[in-house]
Parts: sequence; structure tokens; C-alpha cells
Amino acid sequence: MPGIGGSRTVQTPTGYTTEHIGWGPEAGYPPGTTFIGGGFSGYDALIPTFATSQVAVLGYLLAYDPFGEGYKLVRLEINDQVVFDAEHGIGASVNYRFYGGTQTAPDPITVGVMGDKAGAWQGFVMLFLDGYEADSAPSVKAVISNAATDTGASGAIEWTGEVPSGGIDAFPHGSAYDPSEDVIYQILEPTDIPGLSHIYLAVLDVDTLEERYRVPLEGSEPYAVGRDVVDYQLSVPIAMNGTGLVFVQFATLTMPNHMSAIYNAATGHLVASYIDTANMTWLTVQQFGHLWVFIGHNFDAGMGVTGIFDPAKGTFDVDPEGVASSYLIVNGRVTTGFTSFFTATSSFTGDADLYELRFDGDAWTSTLLHSLTGLTGLSADVLWFDPLTGYLVVGYDLTGPIYRWIYVDPETGTVIDTFDTAKMGTNVSFQLPRLHNRLISKPGFVLMLWSDGDPDEPVYEIISLDIQEKALSTFATDVVSPFTDDTRFSYLIADQGKGLWISALGEYVWTVHRQPNTVPGQVSLRWMLTKVMFLGGYSPEELTFEGFGPPDDGGDPDPDPIDPAVGAVWALDFLAGAYAHLGEAVAIADNIDKPDRVGDSGLEIPLEDVDGVVSAIGDFLADLVTMDWTVVIEWEELTTDGATYLLYLEALGDGHSLTIERSTAFANLRVDVNEGSFNTRYVEIDTSHGPGIHKIAVTRTNDFISVSCDGSSVDTLVVSPISMDAMATASFGGDPNVESFNNTFIRKVYLLAPVDDADLPGLSIVVP
Repeated sequence: MPGIGGSRTVQTPTGYTTEHIGWGPEAGYPPGTTFIGGGFSGYDALIPTFATSQVAVLGYLLAYDPFGEGYKLVRLEINDQVVFDAEHGIGASVNYRFYGGTQTAPDPITVGVMGDKAGAWQGFVMLFLDGYEADSAPSVKAVISNAATDTGASGAIEWTGEVPSGGIDAFPHGSAYDPSEDVIYQILEPTDIPGLSHIYLAVLDVDTLEERYRVPLEGSEPYAVGRDVVDYQLSVPIAMNGTGLVFVQFATLTMPNHMSAIYNAATGHLVASYIDTANMTWLTVQQFGHLWVFIGHNFDAGMGVTGIFDPAKGTFDVDPEGVASSYLIVNGRVTTGFTSFFTATSSFTGDADLYELRFDGDAWTSTLLHSLTGLTGLSADVLWFDPLTGYLVVGYDLTGPIYRWIYVDPETGTVIDTFDTAKMGTNVSFQLPRLHNRLISKPGFVLMLWSDGDPDEPVYEIISLDIQEKALSTFATDVVSPFTDDTRFSYLIADQGKGLWISALGEYVWTVHRQPNTVPGQVSLRWMLTKVMFLGGYSPEELTFEGFGPPDDGGDPDPDPIDPAVGAVWALDFLAGAYAHLGEAVAIADNIDKPDRVGDSGLEIPLEDVDGVVSAIGDFLADLVTMDWTVVIEWEELTTDGATYLLYLEALGDGHSLTIERSTAFANLRVDVNEGSFNTRYVEIDTSHGPGIHKIAVTRTNDFISVSCDGSSVDTLVVSPISMDAMATASFGGDPNVESFNNTFIRKVYLLAPVDDADLPGLSIVVP
């Protein structure tokens, strides 16, 4: 129920009437009138017309905060409509003010009602609506938490090297975002820093808000032109997510001799390259098995240019006329037999065709899926393949205006659903060719840019379509200056899963804008009992806890260690040289392909060895590829360099895989489980796991993935994969078709039937 306030009547502009005043006075016209013209004909007055509506000016009491620690807002519904959801990337789409109970100043609405006697109402959690259009007091529902965390900081990313300077907006398009590593790859040219002999790659950390390092790119000297030649960046990168590699297309003012190249992002070493033979641009990339498949557009031939990077061979094979294609291209499916991209043609006749471009590892094919007619634009505004639903989502404009959506089944070309919305955003256009790699949508959603089209002061927002609900919501408002044009608007980066967007307009700095993406967290039993006893009149100093962990560890009882060998399907102790299957001794040579690697420290995985990966064989492999188990791995971490692949499962030829790894220093040495098929399941323990002995317990089923490491709380993702293909290989140290990536020792491996989440912390405790 509302606590204080009321309503007010407001007038909002609905249009303009024009009055020719010649050289008459400009005084006496209502506020908002603008005057145009001049010259021989004199001036016109554009006089606004208004509509009257009623808005709420109300304060709501949400909760009492007896502990004085403050609450955070997690979710807000007004009149049963979600206007803010910090866990799911829905930004505030109405005007409100939230106070978590620690406020020290009164809200303006309170001051307006109570005058000098108004107080801050400290200790009370309050929400104030100021301008919500309604004829009666709106209903408010909120989820709040006093044990929540904000996922990262907002602010400008600080340069640690020489700060670039130059023309406004000269550099943001020379950038790429890698959501797996939480970094921006930023190209720096002599345009940005005069005197550079090479083009440099700067790696900017989105979490720590600082430049990690920058390196010169090998072989880039011919493209390092300065401001005396051009005042704008010419080279453009594309991220190869999670690999530590980055693609860069170098350009000069004239053809030929542009270069397309793949680099080691840590060293600037040139891995593979191609000297462009046509006027072409690269648009996107997708992984297919161990290959990376690039696609772009050849402006000379009006064809799609294709490129295949094979990291095992270090080759980059380019076909300038690889496939019939339009300039609008987005990533598509990854199946057993092919990977694909979707494209939409364009015309001035109101028609557009939707195609799926498939690559099967050897050749490209093009399949017509659906034809659009009656368009008022050149082509589709939205083109997106959603891995959760399996739909190709298409949005376009019809006369009316009508903003039409269709969901297409890519397998058959059948239109699954059709509906209209009140507005339409865009994630593809001829001005914004790489936009879909900058708008990172969560599965089940589509992020888009939207503008109200006001010619004088346009409003720019990032909006989101909930595919299953067929509803639009606002992800972020006021994202750029109202004087920004649409092309510059495309320089934004948005990551819906992490609740952030990043801008670099008007200055040489990227600024991270995090939504108040507050997520409720778990609380310790000690914490909860302390709060309950406080309400009963007992101070924390009067309480004694026995059998609990120390307060600085949260105070929960330490999990009891569980012996993973008890009841294990497989128990492989490489330290003791004891190996058992269902309790019966087995020969390790029958179950891994390199038993000679076992030594005093366990199973050795060498550093960057083409024959370094150890593969499971025989019955052990057969049980691993069921993908329905709990696996416990104890390992010795030796460095903070590179990624340690503890377990790697892969299907044949389609890129479906499961990886359990200790990630790189880029990712804070976290441990994670990453499963990729038609959709991705990703679970992480985001704490540092440096040199020393560690133990991880992972449960993988079709319904969920759960992880605990070194006795940590369990992180769980309850999402079913879409058509996860049968795994063919299981290995320690990485992909057996490539090489081992980090020197480590696998000490013990246990495979069990799936266990309860509550048992994972006990299984993951390292027992000396």
C-alpha cells in the first residue's frame, strides 16, 4: 500500500501546429515552441499541442530493516508488469527511487507532503514512484535482499599505457568484445597515438576497469598510417571467444594489399594470415569442431567471402566468392553435420529473402527458408537465431506502421508464430554490420537498439524481446547522447547475461555501465542464527557457536569430507597406483592411452605438447561419454599461466563438447564447466585457483550441471541442452586433435552415479 504522496496532472506533447509569423515577434508563444525558417520568407512557429494525463507521485513502504544493514532491489513489478529484474537483464523502464533502509536524506515527495518535518525514514525500505501514468494508485511488488551482491563495478576503463587522443569517436569501431574472457580487444593505430610503428592491440578488462596490457601486432607495419593520412581507424578486430586469439582485418586507403590475420592476443604473434584479393569485409565467426568458420561480404562480386581457420595446422583458407550471400549475416546453428549462418537479402521493392548458409566441413550450400513481402524498409530489422528455442527470429516493418515478428523453424522453413509489437528495434542493418557481435543476448531473448526517431533530440535505448513471452522490455535507457547518429550508436557493447553495456562515444575511453544487477546470495547459518537471536534480544557478543567454521569463512559448518572411492564406478588413484572399476582392480593401461605418463606426482600433462593429451579408452571411456555422472578430479596446479583442461569431451565433427577447466589469469583463475551444443551451459566457481592441490566435483545430467571446488558452495545451472550429440572422445589436458595446453598433474579421478548437490562440497574437499 502507498505510504505517502498522491498524484499530479501533467501535460505531454502530442504533436505540433505550424503558424507562419513572417517577421513577427517570437514572444507570447507557449513553452516548447520552436522557430524555423528565416531568409526571404520569414519564420514559422512550431507550436506544441498537449495531452493531459494523471501520474502517481507516491511512496511505498516495502519492509522494516531492524538490523540497519540495508537492502538491495532485485525485482520490481508495477501493476503486475515487470519493470526491473536485476537477475535477468531487465533495466528500469519507469521512473522510481529506491531506498534500502540506510538513507539519510528525505525523498522529495516526502518533503513536498510534510515540509520541514519530513525525515529520511531510516530503517525502512522505501520505493517512490514519480511520474508513473495511472488513474489510481499502482500496485507495487518488489523482491529485496539484505544478502545480495552487485556483480562488478561501473566506471571508465583506465589506460595503463600511453593514453590515446585524437578525433572524437575515431576509435570505438576498431574493437571487439569477448564475453568469455570479459575483455575488449581495442586496436590502437598512429591515428590514436602518433609515432607508433606498428598497430597495437590493447586488452581492456571489463571487470577490473583497467587496461591489462598492449602488444604490437606482428606484420602490421604497412598499415600503421598516421593522422597526416587519415583521421579515422581503418583496422577492425573480431573476437574468437575464449581462445586467446583475435582476428584483425588491416586496411589502407586503397586496395589491394589489405590483410586478414589471426593473432595470439597475449603476445601479438601472427598465427595465420591472408592478403585480401578483393574489396571485402569480415562480419562474424563461429566455431565448428576444432575449426573456426569466418564469413563476410565481397563488395566487388556481391558474394559472401568465407574463411576457415584450422588451429592445428595454423592455416587460414579464404575463398573470396565462397557462397551467395547478402551483407546482413548472423550466426546460426551448429549441428552434427554442419554449422550455419543466416542472411537476409534487401531490395527497394519491399521484398527480402531469408537464407541459411551451411558449411559441412568441406563445402557451402544455401537454402531459401522464407520470403518477406510488403516491407517499408530495405530488409529485416532483426535477424537472430536463438539456441534455446531453436527459432530464427525475424523482425521487420510493414505499412501502418506495423512492427511484425515471425519465428521460423530453420529445419523446414515453417513459420511457427507471427505477432506484432508497439515498436521495433534493430540488431542488423547496412549501417551496423557487426552489431550482433556487440549485442550479446541471453538464450531466449534478443537484444536490440531502439530510437524514437525524434529528428531534434532522439532517445536511444537498448531493448529486449522475450521470445517465449513475445514481450518487449527496456534493458537500458539514455545510452548515448541525443545528438548521436545511428552509425555511432552501433559502437555500443551490451551483454545481457552480465547486465552491462559499454560505451566509448565522444572520448578515448570505454565506460562500463552495469545495471543495478543485484543477485540474492546464500547466507551462512551463523549469520541467520545471529540475526534471529538479535531480534530475540541477544547481541552477537552473547552467542557461542560450536562446530562451525570461522566467521571470516561465512561461519557455516565445514562440510564433512566424503570419500569419493566409496561406491565409485571408477576410482583411479594415480598417486598410489591403485585403479578400480566397481570395486574390482583393473589395469590402467586398459583405460588410458598413455599409462607411461603416470609417475610419483600423478598423471603428467605436459605443456603445449602435440602428443600431450591423455585420452580415456575402453570401459572408462564408455562410462564417461554417457554424460550422466558425478566426476571428482584432484589435480596439482603448477602455474597461473594459461588454462588447465581437466576433462574434455567432444563429439565427432560437430563441435558439441564438455570442458572442465581451470581458466586463465584473464578470468581470475576460476574453475568452470562449459558445455556447447545448440545452446551453451556454463557454470563457474569465480574464485582464484592458483598453484597447489585442488579438487573439483561436477555433476552433469541432461537436466542440470552442478559444481563445487575445494569445498565451496555449489553453483548449479538447471537448463536442459538441445540435442546434445553423443560424445566420442574423453581426455585429460585438452582436445586430443590439437595439443595439451598447460603443464599439470592429474592426481586422482573418480566417476560416480549422479549425487545430490548437498554432497558435492564434501566430495571436493582436498584431504591431506
